[in-house]
Amino acid sequence: MPHFYINPKDIKNNNFIVKDEQFHYLSAVRRFSVGDEINIFDGLGNSYKARIDSIDKKSIKGSILSSKTLVLPDKKVSLYTAIPKGERFDWLIEKASEIGISKIVPTIYARSVVKELSANKLERYKKISISASSQSWRADIMTIETPKKFSEIVETLNQKDTLNILPYESEENTVIYKIVGKDKNINIFVGPEGGFDNTEINLALKNNFKIVTLGKNILRVETAGIVASSVVLMMINN
Repeated sequence: MPHFYINPKDIKNNNFIVKDEQFHYLSAVRRFSVGDEINIFDGLGNSYKARIDSIDKKSIKGSILSSKTLVLPDKKVSLYTAIPKGERFDWLIEKASEIGISKIVPTIYARSVVKELSANKLERYKKISISASSQSWRADIMTIETPKKFSEIVETLNQKDTLNILPYESEENTVIYKIVGKDKNINIFVGPEGGFDNTEINLALKNNFKIVTLGKNILRVETAGIVASSVVLMMINN
């Protein structure tokens, strides 16, 4: 059974309240009733077993029966990815959240096709992340930032205890598992389907990025993002 996200401000004094879309989902879609027990979490590492005490037209109210602290990851893996078209980005957000990515930063590259996201789309992406976190029993919520230009963020990430990984189709030898070490923060950069241009590769190298291969096949943006992220997460979690 999934646990359901509740905003931390709506959990107080061993009581909780559910409103808005989550209220509709629990009452009309999942059809929970008074007396039912559910699992909820606050996205900050706290999980609760709770009981529904009342349901009215706009909210569900209940009591906290027990709580436990879930373990948040020591190392943060962030995905700086070009924006795939249409529902492909929905899929990437869902899967990245499920496997444990800490943050997605939609990144604008020289050859990017999609170069902006509306406020409505960002809000929808955040809801997808919350839903995936609930389903996969994450202790936190994968954050999704507003789009940023690659050329503007590269130099800000050249920090101690940070590893910046950039999969590149022209690299043939360096693989991810050979370079992942004890870095606390790992950033993965996935370019657009048109590829990185030479200026971006030179800028990455200048700032100590590690250029890696994901194999001989050319992968789509969302596939490359999940493949690279999965390898990194497997390395740091073992």
